[in-house]
Amino acid sequence: MASYRCSDGSRLEQKQIDKLIRKAKKIKVQNQFDEFGYNFCEECGISNGTFLDCSHDISVKKCKENGKTEQAFNVGNITIRCRECHQKHDKL
Repeated sequence: MASYRCSDGSRLEQKQIDKLIRKAKKIKVQNQFDEFGYNFCEECGISNGTFLDCSHDISVKKCKENGKTEQAFNVGNITIRCRECHQKHDKL
């Protein structure tokens, strides 16, 4: 199985990365809820009647390509966005 380099020289397999990303997203959502009492899009502010995604500011692909895989599960690299803002951010 392929492994990806972190900036400290360690390597992680995709299964490990996926698990750490899920954990980071859960923390991001919980932190926002704990601070504000509800979850909302950090781009446009919408909170009701829409899906919210945890979107990477630097894509997981770029993190792995740049040898900084740990950025993929860095809570600071995750922004909560509504689906529309997420698609705009990803240029879809």
